[in-house]
Amino acid sequence: MKKLIMFFAGIILLLLTFVALYFSGALFDASNDRYIEAFVFQPNNLSTDRIGHPVPVEKLSDKFVRERLIKKFIIEYFYINPDVENIALRTRSDSVMAAMSAPDVFKDWRKTEVKEIEDLSGKKAFRTVTIGDEILKKGDYWEVYYELKTWHETNNMNLTPDVKNGIMYIKISFEKGIRDKRAGGSFDIQKFLENGGDPAAVFKFRVDEVRR
Repeated sequence: MKKLIMFFAGIILLLLTFVALYFSGALFDASNDRYIEAFVFQPNNLSTDRIGHPVPVEKLSDKFVRERLIKKFIIEYFYINPDVENIALRTRSDSVMAAMSAPDVFKDWRKTEVKEIEDLSGKKAFRTVTIGDEILKKGDYWEVYYELKTWHETNNMNLTPDVKNGIMYIKISFEKGIRDKRAGGSFDIQKFLENGGDPAAVFKFRVDEVRR
């Protein structure tokens, strides 16, 4: 009788082992069936600030492309992150600022504005740039109104930023289209973008003169 009980107990244990192995295998297969579904969150209630479908540059107006490149230049000219590496990248000869500027403009920016950017960044300041809605042509120059908000301390939610308003007059060379050369040599746009290059650098746009 004792042997019979042990026999049935062994069969039950064997069945339990097979059941455990079955469920373990099912769980393993389920883990291999995982997939990632991408979602795009709505960043703003205003339609103008929502993410839209990619549009070929040929379908965009000259005004649309030109004004966004002008705004990009002004933002690059003034913004501040409390990060020394950020400044090092922005002041390189292959930076987006260099690509959007004539050599003299880039050189003057490094001698003047960058000094303040380095000083404030070293003190952990943060600055945002807001561009006015209208960018008007005034003779040979484009008139750009801007607002700078500078926070002189980090992680202080109660801090009121310093606000400075100004006007910049810039003379530009612009042709709606994509560069085929850069710095006198051929320009592989696809490779540039795949390596994380700023899309603003691929357009035929250059600031030839800045007046403030």
